[in-house]
Amino acid sequence: MRQWLRLLHRWLGLAALVFLILAGATGSLLAFEHEIDEWLNPELLRADWTGPALNASELTERIEAQDARLRVSLLPLNTLPGRAAEVQVQARSKEHVLGFDRLLVNPSTGVILGSRKWGAWVLGRAHLMPLVNRFHRSLTMPQRWGHWLMGSVALVWLLLSVAGVVLSLPVKPSAPKSVPSSFWRRWKPAWQIKRGAKGFRWMFDLHRALGLWMLPLFVMLAFSGASLNLGNEIFKPVLAWFGSVSPHPVSSLPAHTTGAQPMAPSAAVQKSREGLPLRARSFEPWYISYMPQQGVYRVAFQEPGFREQLFRVRYEQVFIDAHTGLPKALFGYDSGTRADRFLVWQYPLHSGKALGLPGRIVVGLSGVLLVLMAIAGLQQWRLRRRAANAARQSLK
Repeated sequence: MRQWLRLLHRWLGLAALVFLILAGATGSLLAFEHEIDEWLNPELLRADWTGPALNASELTERIEAQDARLRVSLLPLNTLPGRAAEVQVQARSKEHVLGFDRLLVNPSTGVILGSRKWGAWVLGRAHLMPLVNRFHRSLTMPQRWGHWLMGSVALVWLLLSVAGVVLSLPVKPSAPKSVPSSFWRRWKPAWQIKRGAKGFRWMFDLHRALGLWMLPLFVMLAFSGASLNLGNEIFKPVLAWFGSVSPHPVSSLPAHTTGAQPMAPSAAVQKSREGLPLRARSFEPWYISYMPQQGVYRVAFQEPGFREQLFRVRYEQVFIDAHTGLPKALFGYDSGTRADRFLVWQYPLHSGKALGLPGRIVVGLSGVLLVLMAIAGLQQWRLRRRAANAARQSLK
């Protein structure tokens, strides 16, 4: 059994090696995505304003007035003073080709500072961090293929972590029962790097010790990564066995038929606040998105300190009829089921944002250590193979 598990750990590890290195390296960068992005592109992401920002309606009008080809599809409502708002846009009709889907805008004037296409393979500082983000999620593969692949790699990582712990456990002692030896005393060397170790032994100890010390974080990152990529395929169906999982309104709202002009975005924000659950009435506006195909506004609200302070992960999305203001759907933390809340926690845990800045630092360091552990495992395999080849050559 132990030999079979060792072979499984070795070959699954080699199969997932490159993907784990890529995930660890890009994940470390994404732990500080906004800081790196702003450092690389200060002319795009910093704006000279201290407030007040324009309201949603006026800001939308000023943006669209500067380029008749586009319309605003998602407008942030929580941009901090001194920073630019990253607005999502799309072509107003099929005849218009934009070449970008994000605009960087001064929230107090509506002046467009620049543009970029999220996740595109485009050379330049402005596109680097969005590309890293998309690459980490799906390797930039089309449709859902990349998500399925990286989700599967996360499940393999979870299996490798469990197998590694089992393999690190001490075997049953062969000494007589009269010689006492506690389980921890026999397991303790697995958590350490032997002093003076070199070559294969040093790589072996490093790989094993990192896997054990980082086990809780690695298991959390692997599980949440698989959940984020394979939520609809695996995790939501499994969760449905234990509780109710709410369908997301984006996929369940009916198509829109009327061609009437929607209400102003600012009015939609105010109307949406009336539909918040009682516990969420103190939430702050997060973003507003117009969905013309469904004829609704999607307005999101977040609790104060959302994904910046300890355990602040609550949000609500209110869907209202864009013409009448009548409520259509509600989706979020307080309005959701226990299963919904479990799923809400996955991204804040995976990104470290559930614990604020300290959590992001830990996740960033975890990515670096994952890369180091993977490289140590590869080097360990190479040294073992080289020794085996040398032994075979000596017998000839």
